[in-house]
Amino acid sequence: MQIDKSYFTLPEILERWQITEADLIYLAENDKLRLSVRVFGVPMEFGDIEEDERGEPYKVPWEQSYHSGLLDLHARDVFQLFRCGEVHLESFRAPKADYATTWGDAKPVLVMIGDLLLRRDERDRFEIETGFSPGGQPMEEATFIHSADYLEVRCNGCRFKLGPIQAEVVRALHEAAQAGVPWQNGKAILSRAGSKSLRMADVFKSQKDWRHLIRSDRRGGYRLNLD
Repeated sequence: MQIDKSYFTLPEILERWQITEADLIYLAENDKLRLSVRVFGVPMEFGDIEEDERGEPYKVPWEQSYHSGLLDLHARDVFQLFRCGEVHLESFRAPKADYATTWGDAKPVLVMIGDLLLRRDERDRFEIETGFSPGGQPMEEATFIHSADYLEVRCNGCRFKLGPIQAEVVRALHEAAQAGVPWQNGKAILSRAGSKSLRMADVFKSQKDWRHLIRSDRRGGYRLNLD
């Protein structure tokens, strides 16, 4: 049985990509790959960083809570971690905040190498941007991969950053292809995706290479261009 995970251990990633630990460390230290750690009940403050009239940055906190979940590490802390074996951290990255720090009387979080994880969406982002595939080999041109939310996909050598409605269309066409019925009525797909326009060309006009992603039968039917 295959478990649908939201994060992975580093040994799982090394096996998937067939790279050395030294290569993975290089990617993380140079901020090409963002590693994470799981915490439980840590007092954390999340917020944004804005500038005052003089251009000086200041923090605008919008949440203080006892956080359980993943926190992302700064590249500088990954560098120290792999050299010292452990680090005590007060500052982290967070996907939806400009900063994330411990607050109150909270002690710094002890992070050891074995604690490191990689978010699923970070794994998907890296594979899409680099064309890297499971097994460590560059993807063949016809390979289709996507992020969990379908906002980023790669197909036929082209990388696409999609809007929400575009992503829902691609998701629906991909699910149809997996179900063995790749050709779908375009208007029905667009309607279910919440599009005001029922013309595929209008919805994807911001994607100049969209026909490398979606194929038309010129009779109102559409499918992903997977072969």
